[in-house]
Amino acid sequence: MDRLGIAATRRALEGTYGLALDGLSEEQVADAVRAAAGEGCPHPADPAFLGRVVDRLPIDESWLFREDGLWSFLETAILPEALDRAAREGRPVRVLSLGCSSGPEPFSAAILLVSLLEARGIPASAAPAFAQVLGIDPSRARVESARAGILGAWAVERARPAALRGQVAPDAVPGRYRVGAPARALCRFETGNLVDMASAGSVALAGFDLVLCRNVLIYFKPEEAARLAGSIARALDPGAVLAFSAAEAHLVEAAGTLAPLEHLGAGRAVRPGEATAPQRARRRARSELRPARPPRAVRSGYAAARPAAALPAGSDAVAAHVRIALEHAHAGRAPEALREARAAVERDPRALYARLLLGQQLLAVDGRAARRVLRELLQHAAALPQDAAVPCAEGLSVGQLGRAVALLLDRGDRA
Repeated sequence: MDRLGIAATRRALEGTYGLALDGLSEEQVADAVRAAAGEGCPHPADPAFLGRVVDRLPIDESWLFREDGLWSFLETAILPEALDRAAREGRPVRVLSLGCSSGPEPFSAAILLVSLLEARGIPASAAPAFAQVLGIDPSRARVESARAGILGAWAVERARPAALRGQVAPDAVPGRYRVGAPARALCRFETGNLVDMASAGSVALAGFDLVLCRNVLIYFKPEEAARLAGSIARALDPGAVLAFSAAEAHLVEAAGTLAPLEHLGAGRAVRPGEATAPQRARRRARSELRPARPPRAVRSGYAAARPAAALPAGSDAVAAHVRIALEHAHAGRAPEALREARAAVERDPRALYARLLLGQQLLAVDGRAARRVLRELLQHAAALPQDAAVPCAEGLSVGQLGRAVALLLDRGDRA
């Protein structure tokens, strides 16, 4: 397929699935389109063709218990409470994983739930009566793989062995693993479109205690990601928990009806307009950091002389380091992500997004340094026009970045 056909396919993918694919290279997208075109009608208007392209897009890099901190948080703070509430109401706990790929995230939730239920004296054979996990993904091929309960070595061997709780074993085929029957029994997988589910609102999303939507909206345009986050949050029952990845943590506040929780990227659904104590505290902190509004005579020149760091331009070298840092962070390679973020900041100390990435990666290894970087960044961002675009982060405004920094500082101060 030629360039025009590939461009048309990209537009169709965005229109149908919301996938802007900004995190993928042109070559990666082109490879997926050409592979799908070789198996049948390569017309962008053909849903079957688009489905084959989605099957081949490299947007499924995940593994069991990805991001240990989230699963520890769920195990100690969220799921026990959800099990208690569900038991009082005489129903099972319900967990939803959006963009579940071939199943690592739903299987992680199921393994954890089986363990928590066994600790309460409920045998694994009875667990399906107390917990249900639904995985949704637009790729039919990945959903079929999830239903088989088979995972590749990449998805298993990156997890801590203790986290697997003996529920995953090598398959007869080398390089593959099979999820144990108790965890598989809790899981159901369906093909579905996140955009359609968000549009359907509570019809599709009500009744869940926990919704996982991690490393999914990074493939959408920022404004569409914020819109979808808001639609999902509004559809949840009050008290339900919605978890994004750390890279999507700004969506918690952007959603408008989520009260941020202790884990970065997680929020609890509240009724529209219901402000929470943590939200009020963050607003006060930001207002204290925001400098006094300059006189009118100064303001006119201030807007005309916006610093380069607040405009959508920047050196190619900084942009390259940021892109590579994000790729490492999304793949769970923290040391490499930290190295690239540092390189970007060294290239341009004013680079807002690079400094955000640096502070985020430092939190795990040097909390004091991380907080220093983030507080300086928050002060810098507060002095800039809040609607200005952030270089190297298409669609992200200075104001949105400031809110993400505030969430990171909350996490760092509580660590």
